[in-house]
Amino acid sequence: MDVLFNVVGILTATMVVTVAHFPLETTRSLLSLGSAPVVRYIHRQKALTVASEHARMRALLGQFIDEGRLMLARLRDPARDTESSRLHAHGWTTQVEEFLRNDLGSSYVARLHSTSFVDDGEIEGIPLERLQDWRDLCGRVSYLELLRAEI
Repeated sequence: MDVLFNVVGILTATMVVTVAHFPLETTRSLLSLGSAPVVRYIHRQKALTVASEHARMRALLGQFIDEGRLMLARLRDPARDTESSRLHAHGWTTQVEEFLRNDLGSSYVARLHSTSFVDDGEIEGIPLERLQDWRDLCGRVSYLELLRAEI
């Protein structure tokens, strides 16, 4: 008789656990099915935000590159005042530094100022007193072009 009570007790406990367990599993499955579209939506929105931020950075870099090329032409022109050309180039460099520091980090500013090599063929016709300024600016424009291609 004790054996019969033990068997009935075990069967009853098994049924209670089974009934209690399966509704929880069903609820978990339904919750995970319901959350999948939400998670996909969140990932899609995040990807769109990152893509729009990259497009904004590429556009700003393009503007800086165009302005830098104008500064290079200005430094090359012997009819232009040397000091005003240097001031414009310095102002442009300051704007680029601020953009890089705020949007990408200070390590990008350090890379902007790293030395670059300019072909001797490119420096023909540049007044000697402007040559170093032109080389520095040319290296910075080249760096921005590489950076825009990477983003």
